[in-house]
Amino acid sequence: MQYVSVVVVMGFFSASFVPVYASLATWASQRYGRAIGGFWAFASLGFGIATITGGLLYELYGTTPLFELGALFGYAGVAAVLFTSKETFYSPAFNVLMDSQGIGRLLRNRRIAGLCLLSALVIFATSAFNVFFTVYLVDVLRGSKLMAGLAATGTTSLGALAYRLVGPLNDNRGRKPVFLAGALGYVAYFIAIYFIKNIFVVALLWIIPIYPLIQSSAAALVSDYTSTGDRGKGLGLLEAAISIGGGIGPLVGGLIADVSGTLDSVVIFSLAVALVSVPLSRILIRDRSVVPPFQTRT
Repeated sequence: MQYVSVVVVMGFFSASFVPVYASLATWASQRYGRAIGGFWAFASLGFGIATITGGLLYELYGTTPLFELGALFGYAGVAAVLFTSKETFYSPAFNVLMDSQGIGRLLRNRRIAGLCLLSALVIFATSAFNVFFTVYLVDVLRGSKLMAGLAATGTTSLGALAYRLVGPLNDNRGRKPVFLAGALGYVAYFIAIYFIKNIFVVALLWIIPIYPLIQSSAAALVSDYTSTGDRGKGLGLLEAAISIGGGIGPLVGGLIADVSGTLDSVVIFSLAVALVSVPLSRILIRDRSVVPPFQTRT
């Protein structure tokens, strides 16, 4: 129970920086797709390095040094923020008096609420199965744990590269086509997982970075839908919706696996939910700015 409590607290603080720094990334450029893509590329690179480092330390020294190292980096991050110049966290847009909306008003915006619901639905579909991917690869398909570890590392590494490529794509092609491509990508992914049983092909399918299409386009859309003063709250709502979908998905997937006795039924369930998200993407997403970069009061 103590371990779970520590993980929850660490997750709470580590997740809190995402909407803040994603919002900061959009201040310097009106090309929100490129800005958010760059932010997530470096964040994914950091996650990947941390995962590899953590795995090595766990094998050599156990769990205690991991928490000590996490605390050390946490304090280092706090110190870095405290000693960073105030101009870094300041936007020229705040020179004007803005009409800042509360969380409730943002949620009553149909575009923001619809996008949050849609993003949560897609992540719900993917997390219902993907959280059991290692079990599926090792126990069902009889793959090796080494292959599962390499697949996880490849996913993180390619994810960082994908964000760098997908970010500008959101600006050049539009957010809606990129989001729709992500939803269709998950449909194709689950169809392939269901019919293909070759461990090497399945591992390669797992590595394909589909999630950056969803996350980067959704964040760019929220940036379009909100003013500079509300962007942090809007991105926070989006991350909260994604976290809720990612939290409920494994629970539902586990229940389906226990009742049916097979992970193939979880794949079918995830495929069905992903299929529903495709027409909803066409209905709920409006690929245009709703408010200007910042609003002034007359």
